[in-house]
Amino acid sequence: MPSKPTSLWKTAYLIAAVTLLSKAAGLIRQQVIAAQYGVSPEVDAFNYAYTLPAFFLIILGGVNGPFHSAIVSVLAKDTKDRARVMETLNTLVALIFGAATVGLIVFAPAIVGLVAQGAPPEVRTLAIQEMRIMAPLAFIAGQVGLGFGALTAANQFVLPSLSPLLSSGAVVAAILIFSKENGAQVLAWGTVAGALLQWLAQIPLQWKLGLGSLRPRLDWQLPQVQQVMKLMAPATLSSTLSNLNVYIDLYFASMLPVGVAGGLAFANLLVQTPLGILSNAFLIPLLPMYSRLSGLEQRPQFIAAIRKGLVTAALCTFPLMAICLALSQPLVQIVYQRAAFDAEDVRLVSGLFVGGVVGMFSFLGRDLMVKILYALGDGRTPLITSVLGIGANFSLDFLFTRWLGGPGLPLATSFVSTMSFLILLTLLSRKIGSLADLQQILLPIGLLLVGAVITGGLVWLTYQQVNQLWPLGNLLVLLGKLGAAVAVGVLFQGGLIMFLRKQRVISL
Repeated sequence: MPSKPTSLWKTAYLIAAVTLLSKAAGLIRQQVIAAQYGVSPEVDAFNYAYTLPAFFLIILGGVNGPFHSAIVSVLAKDTKDRARVMETLNTLVALIFGAATVGLIVFAPAIVGLVAQGAPPEVRTLAIQEMRIMAPLAFIAGQVGLGFGALTAANQFVLPSLSPLLSSGAVVAAILIFSKENGAQVLAWGTVAGALLQWLAQIPLQWKLGLGSLRPRLDWQLPQVQQVMKLMAPATLSSTLSNLNVYIDLYFASMLPVGVAGGLAFANLLVQTPLGILSNAFLIPLLPMYSRLSGLEQRPQFIAAIRKGLVTAALCTFPLMAICLALSQPLVQIVYQRAAFDAEDVRLVSGLFVGGVVGMFSFLGRDLMVKILYALGDGRTPLITSVLGIGANFSLDFLFTRWLGGPGLPLATSFVSTMSFLILLTLLSRKIGSLADLQQILLPIGLLLVGAVITGGLVWLTYQQVNQLWPLGNLLVLLGKLGAAVAVGVLFQGGLIMFLRKQRVISL
């Protein structure tokens, strides 16, 4: 039987803690890659090769992906025949994505040739080799995504949030042990080994909870299977279309100087590490709750939960955005600058980092809207929004790269995320009835935004003043300067939140 649900905040803290460990491991993985290869053709090649396998591993197989969300939306409401449901879904997905694995191997040259059209020939050759190595990620990812969804529906949050640690650990081990003899291909082999470990880690707990085994089964008639497939099909297509934006970004990156494609990966990790912690901490426990409150008879509680989710997203992301924008270059420097990663790489990645930071609230808000629509059984609306986003992303990439170069790519993505969030929010409001009183959303979010602007200014001024006193120094000195600047921002934000709570503008 599923374990008893705990309070939302208690669950959020637990997930945040274990996700922090996984994200820390991911950061260490990227630091090891940066130190070993820097911003180089080898890193560019891996990113061209990894994009499509990463789609399967992260989007489909990851927490908060469409497989995960569809399973939770259905099994959180109906726990009958769970083993049969999961065995049937596992069999169907294995057949579909087994074929996708073969397709990646056969069509790797064409895929890489399209996305890395402007890259040097040696970069494309290495990318083709690495894509073929990582092709099995398509099969593994489907099983991982289904399993994590079933575990989340059974109120087992720790393993899905912690398991990426295994993947990062495998890549780090591959680089440290095998890179001298095998070159950059160890990145691909380590990635496959990490995904396999994620899958194997969840199987014993699934069996223990009665969530099915590895037995092949095709019970099409089960209503839960039909409901999951009904949600999963448009959700997967929506994610597939969204992933085209990554390919569009890489296509334009290949037309820019060597290093931009790899730099995007380093910058994206700095954005996604804190954002992933927030996303997992709040969206994972919220999704089962939204599913349980989605009935018409509970509509007032449902709308109140949506309002609270939006304000919480602003409360978490606005201060983070302010601090990251104020300290973008020293943050990149302290995380990556060592060994092969030099000062020029810091300047490149910090510019790319800024473009991604400005979209943090929109990223989290868009994901929140998608999860709410899934809870309502609506996978069509996110799909339509994804289609619109592709055209907007291509157009903005084209324009922004001509004006801003590489930083235009993440900035275009942030613009598209903001557009998608606003469209989804508008359509959701029409679907369930107005989210009014809008003052309950706009007033706290507006005040938090103003507070974030002030926070960013205070953090920037503090760092500039401290840096004048100690212009040079080692890693510990740089950490101290950053710590002093961040402390000022945290103190101001803490006071602002206490004031807003006392005035009952926000509630936690």
